[in-house]
Amino acid sequence: MITVEEIVAGVYATGMADIYTCCICNETQSAPPETAEIRSNVRRFAHETFRLWRCSRCRSIHADGEVDLDAYYKYYPFFAQKLDWALKMGYRGLLWRLKRAGLTREHRILDYGCGSGLLVKFLVQRGYKATGYDPYSDDHGDPAALDGEYDFLIAQDVVEHAPEPLAILKTLDSLTSPGGTIVVGTPNAAGIDLTNVEKHVHPLHQPFHRHIFSIDALRRAGEDLGWSMGKVHYTPYTNMPLLSLPFMHHYMKSYDGTIDVLFDRSANMKIWLNPKTWFLLLFGYFLCDKADIVAIFSRKQ
Repeated sequence: MITVEEIVAGVYATGMADIYTCCICNETQSAPPETAEIRSNVRRFAHETFRLWRCSRCRSIHADGEVDLDAYYKYYPFFAQKLDWALKMGYRGLLWRLKRAGLTREHRILDYGCGSGLLVKFLVQRGYKATGYDPYSDDHGDPAALDGEYDFLIAQDVVEHAPEPLAILKTLDSLTSPGGTIVVGTPNAAGIDLTNVEKHVHPLHQPFHRHIFSIDALRRAGEDLGWSMGKVHYTPYTNMPLLSLPFMHHYMKSYDGTIDVLFDRSANMKIWLNPKTWFLLLFGYFLCDKADIVAIFSRKQ
């Protein structure tokens, strides 16, 4: 017998068919939904494939079944990321968006799920009152950061990693001052074509992305908490001239198609003999699809 807890947790075989329950809109399906098989975009696990399915109601995308994430995160390439010139360029783009949303140096900022705290470091260097929290971080794992309220909550590349994404949104709500701003950067399931998973292998990012909101599902989840959605940027903050997402995807594909390439900094002169490289370097900024978004919400007063 399948318990309620098992249904909420994910996908379970019944012997005749599978039950698919969306943890975002709570829709339960017994008929096979839209599914896909995809490789990991991390080099160490590139030989492994993972199954995804899309909710027929809210169009969000879910990883099928459970994996030992602790084992995968031991070799996570982003742990090697440094605050170099390229990342600083991206953070300048994010800061520009935050300032347009009303951020000033008087506001208290929490970067929730900050990783090693590179964004926090960047903001502090520029005179902002930024704090980071990440339970997996040696430097930013102190839960005391969760005792107060903040004017700006940033959750960049967080909600899609969580086994219970709605619980993360509730946590963000509890940490935001009345009238404060919540900034959610995440892939957009509505912009991902599961019939062409290789094109979207990086925003799907298996097995690390467990549940990917569609933009409409994210909006509704925010409204359920009393948030109002303001500006939505349909490109990630890392999409910029001369270093666009289409260019980076082409660059990775020219090697082995994994994100490890971005941290290897290997030299491959053949890529620079390809006219497509120069085209994307110059014009890729205008070709970025809507597979990644930054949504800005206001919390109720």
